[in-house]
Amino acid sequence: MKKPNIVFIVTDQQQRGTLSCYDADTLCQTPNLDQLASEGIVFDNAYASFPVCTPARASMQTGMYPFKHGMQNNSYSPGCLVNELPQTDYLLSRQLKQAGYSVGHTGKWHLGQGEVDRTKFDRNLKYIEFPEQAIQARSMPTDVGYEGDDFPGHGAGGWNYPQFREYLKENNLELTIENKISGHYYGHFAAEVTSPVETTIEHYLTDRAIHYMDQFLNREEPFMMAVHFWGPHEPYIAPSDTLDLYRDMTIPPWPSFDEDQTDKPNIHNVKRSKAKDWESFEPYVKHYYAVMTHIDRQVGRLVDYLKEKGIYEDTVIMFCADHGESLGVHGGLCDKGFFMYDETCRIPLIVKPQQGGGEGGRKAQEMVGTCDLYATMLDYAGIKELHPGVDGRSMVPIVEGFTPEDWPDAVVTEFTGLGSLLYTQRMIRMGDYKYVFNSGDTDELYHLKSDPHELKNLVCDEQYGDVLLHMRKRLEAWMEEHEDHLIVEYRHMRL
Repeated sequence: MKKPNIVFIVTDQQQRGTLSCYDADTLCQTPNLDQLASEGIVFDNAYASFPVCTPARASMQTGMYPFKHGMQNNSYSPGCLVNELPQTDYLLSRQLKQAGYSVGHTGKWHLGQGEVDRTKFDRNLKYIEFPEQAIQARSMPTDVGYEGDDFPGHGAGGWNYPQFREYLKENNLELTIENKISGHYYGHFAAEVTSPVETTIEHYLTDRAIHYMDQFLNREEPFMMAVHFWGPHEPYIAPSDTLDLYRDMTIPPWPSFDEDQTDKPNIHNVKRSKAKDWESFEPYVKHYYAVMTHIDRQVGRLVDYLKEKGIYEDTVIMFCADHGESLGVHGGLCDKGFFMYDETCRIPLIVKPQQGGGEGGRKAQEMVGTCDLYATMLDYAGIKELHPGVDGRSMVPIVEGFTPEDWPDAVVTEFTGLGSLLYTQRMIRMGDYKYVFNSGDTDELYHLKSDPHELKNLVCDEQYGDVLLHMRKRLEAWMEEHEDHLIVEYRHMRL
């Protein structure tokens, strides 16, 4: 079988419950992704390596957990050992190019800042002499082997990049954003694009992806095109045509919204909104869904392009999120980090294989994670031997219909902090159980089959003492296997 083209579509901060393949009762409308799921393999137990943008995205590029690649917070934030993605020969882009692929990238990067004006940083950060800047290290997509667009930093939705503004100008388009709502938690923001859909950042990114794929199709070699949408991460800015679908809809509270927080870790409160009524959250959920529906339509445009060019059957499409979103779950939690609930750690993951590469329409139960994306794309490119530090494994056998006998029975999510608050956690999911190590706070144990919304923490329940010990020892074994430096302190505190 010849090497397939690969289209890698990544959303930012997407709850997997926005897709009907994960939640049949969801009110979020994503018909194109629903169709993709019906033709592909839906991974039911996929977890983020780290529920924060920069660390998770660096894992996609390296196949390693953040405690190995060093980007353990958003770049240029406390606790981030490395702020510009190191230019090694094992990066995804470098490996694919070596395998004969054209490699493209557009959209969110968040693995390099380019030129940094430290005077614009907040508070103490403006005084730090970052080593990367001292040696003028720069890690934009085109610096590490991609052909495509360089969007430095976080992007805040991507709306203010000069390339996007130039696109609007060249096409005589005027972007109009109205009906802003904000303020229920740390300046969360939602708004409506009342100008044509062509003025949205998502439409622009899809145009850019099509532009690069047009170039790649003039070559004999296969291509990998990465399309990283900034949404549905806040700011939740949705066009009128998709917001209209939800404007008059009543969205019920999350099942965990009014939970009893007895026996839950205190650290969760750092991300808890002061708003206690569901009415404060509902408008944001509507905008979030509307952004997701808008992205879904862009996915439809990409699929239509592949079909029009006659290459859909020869193309592997991988769709996933870097991590999830809270939006008021568990008593008003917002954003991500500091809690390991499935809404933020368990991600959507769909793989549509090339023709003859596996039977679609299946749901896979194997435990998989962000690092496996790297190994899977390299496997499709014909690369079987991975670099020594890699933590991921190729999911291609699972896509093709069989599971290796030695496939891991567990998956782990790492966390070491967000913003200026550093805090260490590890979560392990194995079978129906999830265990969370919270350093200096109450640990968590959930039985997901009987308690899918993680309402009851079983860590102090004597009936589950043996389960707790087993999960703690399994996490220790995972740390040993993956060379996690936390193992010394973890053993001292929990074993």
